[in-house]
Amino acid sequence: MSRLSNIVFRVYQRTLHSLALYPTLIALGFFVLCLLVMSIEYQPWLMSLKRDMDVGLVRNAENARLILSTLVGGILSLTVFSFSMVMVVLNNASATLSPRVIPGLISDKGHQKTLGFYLGTILYSLLLITSIEQGNSTQVPSLGVLMALAMGIACLGLFVHFIHSISRSIQVEYILNNLYHTTLKKLAAREAKLANIEDIPSWPDDQHWQEVRAQRNGYFKELNINAINALLSEHDLRMTVMIHHGFFVMSGRPLFKLDRRVDEDIANALLDCFDFFIEEYAHSHYLFGCTQISEIAVKALSPGTNDPGTALTAIDLLSVLFSKRLALPDLDFALLDDEPPRLFHYELSLDELLLLVFGPIRNYGRADASVLFGLLQAYKSLFYHPLRAQQKTDLLRHVRSVQESADQFLHNSREREAINQLLERINQTCDLQQPLALLTVPRNSL
Repeated sequence: MSRLSNIVFRVYQRTLHSLALYPTLIALGFFVLCLLVMSIEYQPWLMSLKRDMDVGLVRNAENARLILSTLVGGILSLTVFSFSMVMVVLNNASATLSPRVIPGLISDKGHQKTLGFYLGTILYSLLLITSIEQGNSTQVPSLGVLMALAMGIACLGLFVHFIHSISRSIQVEYILNNLYHTTLKKLAAREAKLANIEDIPSWPDDQHWQEVRAQRNGYFKELNINAINALLSEHDLRMTVMIHHGFFVMSGRPLFKLDRRVDEDIANALLDCFDFFIEEYAHSHYLFGCTQISEIAVKALSPGTNDPGTALTAIDLLSVLFSKRLALPDLDFALLDDEPPRLFHYELSLDELLLLVFGPIRNYGRADASVLFGLLQAYKSLFYHPLRAQQKTDLLRHVRSVQESADQFLHNSREREAINQLLERINQTCDLQQPLALLTVPRNSL
């Protein structure tokens, strides 16, 4: 049963993010609608109603066939153009932003629904054409043709909306804003989960627990929480996951620990609950949204793009996300209704998260004074939030990293003075016993 649950879980994860999900479901809905319309088209009560209401109804079989065939050809052209526009957007996003944002763009529900409505209208019209008998003027699906005309008009409206939506999807501000809000929702959801818990459990002492090694290679992205909780409760086990979300796992690497030894069948059942795949979706975990925003900033700092303004926007958005992350613990757990949690897994610490997200921006923008200013401003803003002792230490380490980059790569005296002003403000904000050292400024510039 557990294996079947994991298979369904994996199929659901792949299907949920597939470009064909909504088009297929909507097209099937239109197929059922066409069958329903054809089943009632020639019912006596409907025929009597159509005789009394003659407006907009087609009486001639040839006209009906012509209208439907015209709709099929026109909407097919819209569909081809719309799919081509999606491919252009994906190619542009890959070249100018980051290849990691492509899975999120593909899974955009608005575009999928528009394409699904196109395909559904085409399928509906084709099925309706097959029901029209040649030379039979008494058996014309006039109601079905009227509905097809309404669908065609709706397709024109959706096409205008699609062009507007696809033109926004190319804009880096729109993509950054979507990533920001999606990541913010993930952090808010985790914060809400912890708000309902009076005593947050601590990490168990798993030093002498049994290690279970991975049997597959891949990027750890999802965990079937329901199935793994059921197994742990059934066998009275506690488990700690030793790998972070999004990290690469090689076969043979310790993947998780159990509080007592179990046989191979139970270990394999627990291993089967882990899902490994390449794509990163911001709505799966807040880390993926943060790294995608960081990669867009790094791409903007490349010589080919040369867009430091986008990098500064990304830094500002990330600073807000980090401010939300400060209130969260460095571990996560799966809640159970009537007993303490059995499943624990580490989250990246603030130091690791800053190194992973802000580190590349600092490295690629180390010679750009505006980028270093932006990073220091972000760190200064984070110091205004309630901090644990370790978090304050981690932030100071990364401030010193920016200070070292500025000292090594900024040679303009005015820029060094501006960096010193920010460092002095950080010293005042933190009230440090050992203040951050200031950069030396050449005397001839004073």
